[in-house]
Amino acid sequence: MLKIGIIGVGGVGGYIGAKLIQKGLAEVTLFARGESYNFIKNNYLKVIDCGDEFIVNPKILIDTENDDSDEIFDIIFIATKTYNFEDIAKNLALHVDENTLIIPLSNGVNHKVELSSYLSKGVVLDGCVYILSNIEEAGFIHKKAKTFYLIFGDYKNRFQPKLQRLADVLNESGLKTKLSQNIEYDCWVKYLLISSFATLTSYYKEPMGFVLEHKFATLKEVLKEICAVANAQGVNIGESEIEKTIKQIRNIPYESKTSMQLDFEQNSKTELESLCGYIVKEAKIVGVEVKNMQTMYEKLKG
Repeated sequence: MLKIGIIGVGGVGGYIGAKLIQKGLAEVTLFARGESYNFIKNNYLKVIDCGDEFIVNPKILIDTENDDSDEIFDIIFIATKTYNFEDIAKNLALHVDENTLIIPLSNGVNHKVELSSYLSKGVVLDGCVYILSNIEEAGFIHKKAKTFYLIFGDYKNRFQPKLQRLADVLNESGLKTKLSQNIEYDCWVKYLLISSFATLTSYYKEPMGFVLEHKFATLKEVLKEICAVANAQGVNIGESEIEKTIKQIRNIPYESKTSMQLDFEQNSKTELESLCGYIVKEAKIVGVEVKNMQTMYEKLKG
């Protein structure tokens, strides 16, 4: 069996971990902290998946704040917010060797560079996931839409057998997964959606449906700005990807909020830098104008 570690038991990591544990096709270890760790350890992990409820009891649970394990994993999924990368680096270092594949599923397109800077072992690959899921409270994950699509890959094709094995386990566990042959492109397509809507919903303080219905012109401009930065970096995305993004959002419930919007509402730390600031800063480097993102970034940062 593959040994899979999942760092972060929120809406993404908690859901993926619970589905894998439910099926039992891999040896799964969850890394949690604080209230989540204590609740899951003493009770269970509960998931409501579009009305269907199930409960799992993880066999192996590690407290990231008191990690004294030396278990080495075949695969580690990173399902934390991007601003936690440096904090979890010490946990990662304990559980990787030169053969461990690390797949970040956080929101952004620069994870491989950042995570690799913290590690002397392990191989960081690119990955992304389409899911609308939140942690309602400790030990309780609520997936609010049917959408789930996990994508990962290695553009150098060095680890195809292990990645194919992982994809098979995930698919057999009810987690729709694609082993990508062009993972940089796929991650930018996902980023196009999450960067635009995270920024716009946070800026206007309105749900995704409102942005689509009432701020459509601005949405299109923002999408084009993100595409321009991607193009300048050598990733070819444009009008067809913009239309695909809009079509995806039309299938999401009107009142849906992005995780960054929820963080702003709760006065929590946000992913503003990775989801908006990154575009603004990269645009300056590559000489692209992103006036809408610039305005929103400055307002939200303030």
